[in-house]
Amino acid sequence: MNSVRALRIAIDLDAIRHNLNVARQLSSGQKCFAVLKADAYGHGAIRVAKALADADAFAVVTVNEAIELRNATIDKPILVLQGAHTQPECEAFIRHRLWPVIHCEEQLRWFSNLSDSSNLHPWLKVDTGMGRLGFLPHRAQALLRETHGLNWYGALTHFALADEVDNATTAEQIQGFSSLDAPVSVQRSLANSAGVLAWPDSVADWARPGIMLYGSNPIAGASATDVALRPAMQVSAPLISCKLYAAGATIGYGGAFVCPKPMKVGYLAIGYGDGFPRVLDRTATVWLAGQRCPIIGRISMDSIAVDLTGIDKAQLGAEAVLWGGEHPVELLAEAAGTISYELLTSIKGQREYNEPE
Repeated sequence: MNSVRALRIAIDLDAIRHNLNVARQLSSGQKCFAVLKADAYGHGAIRVAKALADADAFAVVTVNEAIELRNATIDKPILVLQGAHTQPECEAFIRHRLWPVIHCEEQLRWFSNLSDSSNLHPWLKVDTGMGRLGFLPHRAQALLRETHGLNWYGALTHFALADEVDNATTAEQIQGFSSLDAPVSVQRSLANSAGVLAWPDSVADWARPGIMLYGSNPIAGASATDVALRPAMQVSAPLISCKLYAAGATIGYGGAFVCPKPMKVGYLAIGYGDGFPRVLDRTATVWLAGQRCPIIGRISMDSIAVDLTGIDKAQLGAEAVLWGGEHPVELLAEAAGTISYELLTSIKGQREYNEPE
């Protein structure tokens, strides 16, 4: 039984390479961890890693993500951002030559008890205001002086509000991290994508570009084209029905949309079963026949309805772009009350790449 759905997910690997170069330029040539977590933000971690052959290193969240890359012959350094989840996982860092982030006392104890940590390359996570993982600065400072048998390779922190360029919190986090008295040999990493794009003072030995690699600008109110980023994913679905409705006709579940006049309505073969957001406001559109068409009615599991008013040439089988190209993912994210990250990582389907494997 063929379970492949009708939607198409096209991935432009050359765009991802281009975006990494943009990140490098904005990072003043410093090293970059290309972030491949969540299956490279929905773009396919193995294919993206192989396409980024000149990357300095990669970053993922879990040991299993890293091992999957190793099994695919990816030999670059791999930083595991959540470190070990259990004590037995610590051995995998040695076996697979992975770089752990250590963010809590339990992990510190687990890794300190390893028989040989000489090639471990551990990174100390500092919570400077994110309120998530990491040691608070006073404890981090003590650990940088008393290594508990670990030879710290690096220290890093993560920003909570870097996407808001007028918010002083990021400057405070940069200052707090910079005030740590670490040995000169300890590498530093602060800048995520928003840091790379908007906070030049956050650029240190290593940057960690994530969402920007895939062509989305995380800065509030900004677009990818503002910084020459190229979207790497295009999601499209075919037009499978086109019908004329009279004024007063209702569309979809619950009769949520009532035709205010005679209307031509099209149906696309995509729905929340494909990871498309079910809740959208009235600004949601798709790109079809060279123009934006409003999405109307409730999203079904397998289809969505669009207003085809003014479109005379739409024929069955025509591809409508949900995001990508002329229709940035940020448009749909805003209509869904979410961020591009969620859409990119939630969409499900078979990916098509612009380069042979």
